[in-house]
Amino acid sequence: MQASSDKNRLQQFTTLALAVSKRILPNHGSKFAPKTYTQPQLLACLLLKEYLRLDYRTTQEMLELSDGLRSALQLSRVPDHSTLWWFAKHKLKPELLQAALEETVRRFEHSLQRSSDGNDTHEGGLPKGHDGASQNERSTRVVALDSTGLFLSYSSRYFRWRAKRERGQRGWLKWALALWVEPQMLVAQLVRAGPSGDFGDLVPLAESANSLLSFDQLLADVGYDSEANHRFCPEVLGVESLIRAKARRSKTMVAKAPYRKEMCRVLGDPGDPSCAPRAIPATLEGGDDYVGSY
Repeated sequence: MQASSDKNRLQQFTTLALAVSKRILPNHGSKFAPKTYTQPQLLACLLLKEYLRLDYRTTQEMLELSDGLRSALQLSRVPDHSTLWWFAKHKLKPELLQAALEETVRRFEHSLQRSSDGNDTHEGGLPKGHDGASQNERSTRVVALDSTGLFLSYSSRYFRWRAKRERGQRGWLKWALALWVEPQMLVAQLVRAGPSGDFGDLVPLAESANSLLSFDQLLADVGYDSEANHRFCPEVLGVESLIRAKARRSKTMVAKAPYRKEMCRVLGDPGDPSCAPRAIPATLEGGDDYVGSY
């Protein structure tokens, strides 16, 4: 195993989580609050819990066993699992998570800027440099959109089948996200009830991502294809969109709107065998499929 003088990944995450939490939360909710822990420490514990996909009791036990994590979190004593649960129940709001996301992206941008200037120091637990990060000038920033479905039940498919509780297309959440492709960093997200089409998510996702991170190119699969979305990207955001035109039921029907015609010219006509699925991700560095099938 190759030795490294840097902190391990878990310590880096914990240090960054605490630094971000300190920027978005005061130490205590009120002057009457117990001074045993600070709010940033509890939020960092919850972020660590989700990062490792642990439950509250296991998180408490892990912190009790790890001197390094307690030191990174600046804890003199480990919070009880009920304390973590209470903080998550009463303090963990969507606005707080959005603020944490914005602060994390800001710190990462600052880290890339320091790296490009030749300064390898890192801020708030961010690693020195990053695979694929530009070391000289700012490269083209690409943001990709995609979505997935999340079940709302802990029961297995077998149990639902035996209990005849299948709900078909109902009873799940749709999670749409915008990803900064180069460092594979989340920059915007949208959660709502499913099922629903993807094309209506592009405008709020792209606006939220653009308010946090200036980017040059937007990638998405055919589910986001519409003339209004193609027009929104260059005319409102000033970015280039690469969204393949969706094939229609009739093979003789072709795109007639100007932006969709341009997508057909650049990416190929809908239904063209030469434009196989995942043709766009193959053009990215590394050839990885970042945004699903195309």
